[in-house]
Amino acid sequence: MIEKITSLILFFFISNPVFSQSNIAKSVKVKSNGNFDSNIMFYKNDIISVSFDILGKKKSDYYYQIIHCDYQWNPSKISKFEYIDGFDDIRITNYFFSKNTFQSFTNFSFQIPNENLKIKIDGNYVIKIYDENYNEIFERKIIILNNLTNGLVNITRSKEILDSSYSQNIQALFSNTNNIIFNNNSDYKLAVIKNNNLKSSKYFSSPRLQTGSTIIYDNIKFKGGSEYLYFDSKNILSTSNEIKQVNFKNIYNTILYEDYEESIYALQPDLNGAYIVNANCTEKKTCADYSNVNFSLNTNKNYEYDIYVIGEFNDHEISEKYKMKKNKENHYSLNIILKQGLYNYKYVFKTKSGFEDLSNFWQTENNYKAILYEKKITDRYYKIIGYGEKNSNNIVN
Repeated sequence: MIEKITSLILFFFISNPVFSQSNIAKSVKVKSNGNFDSNIMFYKNDIISVSFDILGKKKSDYYYQIIHCDYQWNPSKISKFEYIDGFDDIRITNYFFSKNTFQSFTNFSFQIPNENLKIKIDGNYVIKIYDENYNEIFERKIIILNNLTNGLVNITRSKEILDSSYSQNIQALFSNTNNIIFNNNSDYKLAVIKNNNLKSSKYFSSPRLQTGSTIIYDNIKFKGGSEYLYFDSKNILSTSNEIKQVNFKNIYNTILYEDYEESIYALQPDLNGAYIVNANCTEKKTCADYSNVNFSLNTNKNYEYDIYVIGEFNDHEISEKYKMKKNKENHYSLNIILKQGLYNYKYVFKTKSGFEDLSNFWQTENNYKAILYEKKITDRYYKIIGYGEKNSNNIVN
């Protein structure tokens, strides 16, 4: 009898492709009404919207919490009342059920600020979402700025012969245009973020030059990487140059054309990893359906490390959920359940220190953000005193 019950349970898990992902937040989106075209950078007066889906029927209530952090995302040693007006640990009451979709889901959303909470100071913040049993569902990191415009970012091709074919060199210069005086007794930290991906950030303590009016960080190197690939499933039953086939079994199945590891640079306009939920209906948050998207990749060599699919859609997460299965030598595949829309994605391989693109070119168009933090002797947390941004589409050779 026990064996029969076990067999039935196993059959349910295997035959239901959605069950294993039913408690995972999907289509997480953080955006604002402001001028930033970013899912991580916001001004203090922006209205920040956070939304996500939970697949299946609503089985739990969800709450959010705000945590102020230092430049490396460690919790600051200040009380919550010092950085927010009001309180958090708030239940998300704004939710709607999916309409006319084969994959049922519930869409949750909230805004900051709201009647219960307002952010008081600039800095790094972690937004944590958890269920009624205090199980963390996901977190997102955001950076809140005052209206800073004193940073200048320059991007050039690396001048060193060994890496000039694939590296980009960043210089960040901050001046005292906002009446800021750079003090020798203060602790300064620089963060440089590539393509809004905090997992590819680099941090620096020692500037090349510091005076009372200027701080310069120089010779900051990033591998150029490759342009993001994309597909558009707005018309969920349609094929295209990116989508090879669409069929239906329980939910939609979208089969992409096989991708190949690039050996030479190819210009391809992209969204630097972002995604946009889109469908031919009015209430896109609730009427856009989900599809089981099949990614496949053919590589030029046999990689020692695992290969993953990343983009904003999964917060550039390197985990088992997004690790590609090796079917045969140099050939990989992976299925991911994604909502209808336009998606940027790329393939990376895991290294001892993080991850790296399969291909790297100095010509690749990338967005770089430089944030300067300061902590004075009398301060108890790091303040943001400088910000600059530059795109490498006009990179100097």
